[in-house]
Amino acid sequence: MSVYFTHMEKIPFLIIGNHIMQIPVKVNGNEVKFLMDTGIGPTVLSRDFVEELSLKKVGTMIGKRMSGQELELPLVKVPSIEAGNLVRENLEVGIFDTSSFPPVLEEIKGILSIGFFKGSVLTMNYSGPFLEIIDTTARESQFDHGTRVPVEIECNGPSVSLYVKIKLPSGRLGKFEVDTGSDLLILNSKLMSELGVNHDDPNVESFKGTDETGHDYERFLAEMKGAIALDGYPDLMQENPKVIFQDIIHDGLIGHDFLKRYIVSYDIDHKEMIFHKR
Repeated sequence: MSVYFTHMEKIPFLIIGNHIMQIPVKVNGNEVKFLMDTGIGPTVLSRDFVEELSLKKVGTMIGKRMSGQELELPLVKVPSIEAGNLVRENLEVGIFDTSSFPPVLEEIKGILSIGFFKGSVLTMNYSGPFLEIIDTTARESQFDHGTRVPVEIECNGPSVSLYVKIKLPSGRLGKFEVDTGSDLLILNSKLMSELGVNHDDPNVESFKGTDETGHDYERFLAEMKGAIALDGYPDLMQENPKVIFQDIIHDGLIGHDFLKRYIVSYDIDHKEMIFHKR
């Protein structure tokens, strides 16, 4: 795989619904619509788009959903994917079934992961709204005044996931995946009683469903009393957030509802997120 930068430019993005980020991407020189999701794991293309491009399978990877279900993902290599000024060639990506997407996403051809931006610093400016990408070697002068937060990075083949430490109102420190593809804060249901949330409370909404793997789930929506904050950074906090509780393999996921209040830069090479106030 090769990577290079072209001219500097800002990439406008569109928020669909409450939190889904749509961006323009060029695949083999042709502009198409993608989603941007730091929690997706690997960059993926829709099954129909892979067939349209006549891409051949080069392998498989095994991943897990946040609820623990294993997924086997076929892999293909794409000659070229271009997002703004960042171009990657011969990139290994997964094949994703988009048949369950709602009609508003029917034109989506793929999803860019945070791993696509290795070797660069990706900035999400929600007040633009736009994305901006710079070479990681040129980052220092642009981020002198931000708050740098260390992140833990886990890789599984082409999949890259980011985690931060979050302090909960109970005082517990949790390991949270950074997931721009989620809206509200998601917490493991085992934390409900510790955080003073009772699933029998009439103010707590419950809903059941079945995901695309056939797994049945139950979720509880509540307003959590108190503040969450990035560990060691009390100013990067959110008071009384709305929370979804669910049986998941992580302590939690932090998503759009928290991140949108900042200009956030992601630097995988230096294992940092950099926060600026909007």
